[in-house]
Amino acid sequence: MPAHPPPSRHRAPSFRVSAWLCGWPLLLSLLFGLLGLAGAAQAAPIPLSKQGIHHLGDGGQLFLADNEAAPADATALPAWLARQRPADQVDLFGGAYWLHAQVRNDSSEAAWVIDPNDTLIDLVDVYVYGPGPHTAPQILLTGYQRPHEYLLHYGGNVQLAPGATYDILIRFSSPYYARAPMFGVKTQQDYRKLVGKENFLMVASIGALLALGLFNFFIFSITLEKASAYYALYVLTYGLAWAMTFHVFADLFDWHQLQLHYVPFFLLPVFSTLFYMHFLRLRDYSPRLHGISKINLVLPLLLLPSCFFALSYAHTLATIAISIWMLLALICGIVVWRRGYQPARFFVLAFVALMLPGFLILPANLGLMPAMVANAQLVTLLGGTFDGLLLAFALADQIRLLRNNLEQRVQERTLALTLSNDALLKAKEHAEVVSRHRIDFLSAMSHDIRTPLAGVIGMLKFALRDQSVRGRTQEYLRIGLHNGVSLLTILNDILDFSKIDAGKLTLETVDFDLLALIGDAAGIVQGQADAKSLLLRRELALDLPRYVRADPTRLRQILINLLGNALKFTANGEVLLEVRRARTPPRQDGRSAIEFIISDTGPGIDADTLPRLFQKFEQADHSTTRRYGGTGLGLAICKELVELMNGTIGVESRVGIGSRFHFTLPLEDGSAPAADARRPARHARHACRLRILCAEDVRTNQIIIGTLLESMGHEVTIVENGEQALRALGTSAYDCVLMDGRMPEMDGEQAARLIRAGGNAQFPIPDAQIPILALTANASEHDRQRYLASGMDDFLSKPVDEALLFEKIDAIIDLLLARGHALPPAAPTADDTLARQFGLDDAAEPAAPADPMTAPVHILPLAGLSPQHLQRIAQAFLTEAPRRLDLACHAVRDGNASAAAAAFHALKGSAGYLSRPTLHSLCHQMETLASNGQLDNVEQFLPQLQTALDAARRDLETQPAG
Repeated sequence: MPAHPPPSRHRAPSFRVSAWLCGWPLLLSLLFGLLGLAGAAQAAPIPLSKQGIHHLGDGGQLFLADNEAAPADATALPAWLARQRPADQVDLFGGAYWLHAQVRNDSSEAAWVIDPNDTLIDLVDVYVYGPGPHTAPQILLTGYQRPHEYLLHYGGNVQLAPGATYDILIRFSSPYYARAPMFGVKTQQDYRKLVGKENFLMVASIGALLALGLFNFFIFSITLEKASAYYALYVLTYGLAWAMTFHVFADLFDWHQLQLHYVPFFLLPVFSTLFYMHFLRLRDYSPRLHGISKINLVLPLLLLPSCFFALSYAHTLATIAISIWMLLALICGIVVWRRGYQPARFFVLAFVALMLPGFLILPANLGLMPAMVANAQLVTLLGGTFDGLLLAFALADQIRLLRNNLEQRVQERTLALTLSNDALLKAKEHAEVVSRHRIDFLSAMSHDIRTPLAGVIGMLKFALRDQSVRGRTQEYLRIGLHNGVSLLTILNDILDFSKIDAGKLTLETVDFDLLALIGDAAGIVQGQADAKSLLLRRELALDLPRYVRADPTRLRQILINLLGNALKFTANGEVLLEVRRARTPPRQDGRSAIEFIISDTGPGIDADTLPRLFQKFEQADHSTTRRYGGTGLGLAICKELVELMNGTIGVESRVGIGSRFHFTLPLEDGSAPAADARRPARHARHACRLRILCAEDVRTNQIIIGTLLESMGHEVTIVENGEQALRALGTSAYDCVLMDGRMPEMDGEQAARLIRAGGNAQFPIPDAQIPILALTANASEHDRQRYLASGMDDFLSKPVDEALLFEKIDAIIDLLLARGHALPPAAPTADDTLARQFGLDDAAEPAAPADPMTAPVHILPLAGLSPQHLQRIAQAFLTEAPRRLDLACHAVRDGNASAAAAAFHALKGSAGYLSRPTLHSLCHQMETLASNGQLDNVEQFLPQLQTALDAARRDLETQPAG
């Protein structure tokens, strides 16, 4: 037996102090438990996505279970649920419960797994109701006493149709629960990966414990050191306990002995205490602790019979015994270490590794606090494996070798860091010199390259205007033009940054229309959003100043750069541009602090990358450059421009959720320029003339859309619903269809599906591939996806933007030509009204508009609409709005929520063309309430809507005719 130094008396700390230091985590756990215990309440359906695991308990409702069977189908479920007795929480001493939750499959995945986990559960019955009310439920039977589909896991496969909502009813029962059960929903593909990963960790951990135990039995056979034998018994018992917990014997050998599950856990404190009493030499270093530790030898053995006579209490009693053992063991290790016994250091680290998961898990096992980690059992097994490994190091006494080598390694590392810092300093100085030369070179070269490149781009544009250019030649020219513009953008970025670095960039200060500039910037990147099927939204505060004084070119450049970045890195979802007055104290110089916020649903940026995101030539990582391209100058230029304009810029981001770029600029109030920047755009007529069928039931929208299309040189036929559209397509030839989403008799989705199917016996469709453009006042991403899924080719929200409509029709012309359609050229117009619309005569400049919230209501002066057309729209609104409101009122009184929603939807579409945005918002709010069946709330808003419509009608009736 090797000699050990005697305990040091003068360094002995107070035992009470040591006990307090080690015991405060459990006291803190108790406090958290008393404060944080709460039951889950019934919530809305849980949305399911492909990512992550969705816990049914978060949105479900718990009931006490009796002998009543589950309902036969979904129609009987509400009455069945009403008869059940709610339960606040699961009693850890056992019992039977029902858990009910609703889920909605928002993904395209149909194969899912319902996974009961985090504790032993004797029997689990899962019933999945839906999507039809009379459909028999899917039934999944699993649990400890039953075979299950996945090795060492309770999970079972179910089918959940995309877009459908299901009721999930789970009955589970057990004589005890180690923790409150958790029920997760995960895709089968991800669950298989999870099972493989967790099974690997389980087998590896249990195998490591088995190897450590056998090896130390071998060491004991040679040295006869009792500590090695007790250590071997401890780690083997630990591995056996968790092998039974994870059902290794039940799954592999069909051996089910529930009473024996906690026997190894009661033996753990016994073998561990025998080990540390010998390893720490407690009799020499702390006789008092040596005597107290005998509690760990007696108490677990006294409580062990509960496994056979009081199984429901066994897990709680074992948890108490293990908590006392862990606390005493850690106190003993700290005390002995402080008294000079150096090998105790690894012992303390080992029990810290064991107690860290125990600190989070044991209080939850006693019901003192909610579960704080997922798969607590696996976390505890990993902690115990680390504990065994660290104790093995302590037994090998390698701590002394580490201590001897520590100082030498520190010196070597310090020398290496010093040399590395010197090299980095020299490299930094060299890089700064190279950077200065690079900026000068790029500044000179950019000017020389831009001139011929601009000529190339111009020639390509002229070539594309030639009507004789078709087919592959046209495609080659388009690709060349796209690449040329991209190269010019990069060169402009380089030149801008070189100017900023050289201090040569100057800002102009002019009056401009802020709202028009925001619209222009969004319009420029709209094509990029459409190409990726992304929703680009704008939310502008009502109190924004319309005219401001600043540099419009640089502000537009910042917005386009940030919007383009957001669209580039967002694969699905939306990009939102918000503009509002900053929530800051008023400035003394009288300027308005305007905040611009660009939010996306992209991959997000990790916290380590954010500090260098605005540095030049920086992107999130090198793979970003390879995948998306770019120079990494865009954000750096934005930062420099914002600071030149005395503003601030920043970013917040969360990985997997998205990013939020924001900048604030102090803008001086301006005045309307001599020539209003919002004068209707001058668009040329399309080169080809199309026969267009427009299905739209609202008269106001019929006039606007028909006029805009006719001004572009097309022949337009208007119908009022889907049936009329099908009848027209069957009797006449058309080149494309503009289809409203919501119409009476047959809506746009039904009509589009019939068109794509070639019609039916009543409405045969000659051309099932005719392009269909959706028109709707609902501009959400969900609506976009729904219309595209019905067979429509593209999406345009109302009120219709003339420039976007022009682009969409232009794309349809390209598509038809690519398909080989022979389209007639557009005939020139001699209409003086159209000439004035497109700026061919000297029309008088409009006066600056008044405040939109106080000025009389009028029809917005959209591009392509003459005063006569605006007057026709006003008359249509005056005729149609009262009828729509009357239909809505009758529907509300009759309790017909769908009819009321349809009427408010039509009113919303018409109100979008008025200068008073509050009327449009009110219609949208009432449509949403009606769609949700909240007709009582709708009725409260009817007087307000009636008042707003009456005011709008009075203003429109008093306006002079065009």
